[in-house]
Amino acid sequence: MSTPEQPPETPLMEARERLPITLFDSVALAIRGGDGLIYLAVSDICSVVNLAPSSQLRRIRGNEDLADGLVRAAVDTGYGVKEQYFLQLELYPLWLIGVNTRKAAPQTRGRLQHLKRYLIAEVYAAFARATGLPETSSREIEDLRDLDQIEGSLNDLDARQRQLEESQERARRAWRDLDARVRALEGQREGAITEAQRGYLYTLVQAWGQARAAREPNASRNPYAACWATLKARFRLSRYEDLPLREYPTAVAFVRDAYRQLTGSELDIPEQGTLDL
Repeated sequence: MSTPEQPPETPLMEARERLPITLFDSVALAIRGGDGLIYLAVSDICSVVNLAPSSQLRRIRGNEDLADGLVRAAVDTGYGVKEQYFLQLELYPLWLIGVNTRKAAPQTRGRLQHLKRYLIAEVYAAFARATGLPETSSREIEDLRDLDQIEGSLNDLDARQRQLEESQERARRAWRDLDARVRALEGQREGAITEAQRGYLYTLVQAWGQARAAREPNASRNPYAACWATLKARFRLSRYEDLPLREYPTAVAFVRDAYRQLTGSELDIPEQGTLDL
């Protein structure tokens, strides 16, 4: 029997890698699935723009293109392994275009509106390139008969796309063989915290944000975003992943202390449990 929270048509995927990333000054969890594709946590991308994950999941499932990129993955939250919903990275712009900016958090609304306008303009430009029309504006089309070329261009595009997908699948298989070694070399930036440490810090701050949300249900600001902002302000960071390695123990202690002051309890999440990224 299916439930709204976990429908059978949403596949369960193994997360080969996971890494929290900065997004709109907040943080979202990214994973790489067994198919080699990257996915973003739906709850996090909704939190970034202050939208309810439940309503956005309904919207994603109601869109056949977005639904194809929706998966579940079991990830370690620090409180044990928990299943979450993730959306394929390539479909994130499509989801973003459909977001109602009037419901977005005030601090991100302007940036979100500009990004949506840019994405819409880029989509039209791609359509114009594919059909041989001017890319800037329909005002540049002097004769409506120029629109007659659209159908033939779209048929050609369909044939080329089929060939491209076949070629990409062959390239993807070759890429998977090299990916593990390349990814191991990436991110080894001298002086910055490691991917494992990023993951642990993300887990701690999410727990802090959860406790804050429970105690401040009527707060005007997103509690998770507020926790990330406090952490970044304390260490003068624009992105938390740029935290110097030498500051990592201090940052962990800072979050634990903030959690303790808020709840009166210790934040009992062992670091070893989050190192398996």
